[in-house]
Amino acid sequence: LGDGTILQVDASEIPDPPAISFAHDIPRLNDMWDDHTEHWKGLSVIVIRGHPIAVEYWPLLYRYGKQQQWQGTKNKWNDWRVIIERYRQGSPEQFWATFSAKGERMKFTMIIQKLRDIRMSVDSRLAEQARGEYGATFNTHFTYRRGGQEFVMTKASAVAKRYIELTGKGLA
Repeated sequence: LGDGTILQVDASEIPDPPAISFAHDIPRLNDMWDDHTEHWKGLSVIVIRGHPIAVEYWPLLYRYGKQQQWQGTKNKWNDWRVIIERYRQGSPEQFWATFSAKGERMKFTMIIQKLRDIRMSVDSRLAEQARGEYGATFNTHFTYRRGGQEFVMTKASAVAKRYIELTGKGLA
């Protein structure tokens, strides 16, 4: 945990993933997302042996003992992660300035969609930047292996990720 505690638990101690929504309370999600930043308030909807479990650790809990139950929460957790990454890029006021329309805050699903659209646009631009910079050597740097065969990457998201790994830079 964030305070250095190592918590070894038996699968029987892990509750089912809670039926919770942060769609109307992003600040609450921010408060319980992780336990190693100034945002942590020491509260979580999952408590094991008196330790509140930050939301960011939930995949570790459910990956082993309760994989089937996790499947229903996994997509929501990924959406929460994306929201928190963006929420923490600036102030809450800046977040809501970006994710409001006609003076009203966007609904959670609209925010997720807008963030996906932004990510896809950035990935496309990075993929084009990679193709431009690497030119004739693109096919040697942007490959993956499957079933013993090597393939050239075609998905913009994969190319963008590899480009950042190779160069350490985003958009120029």
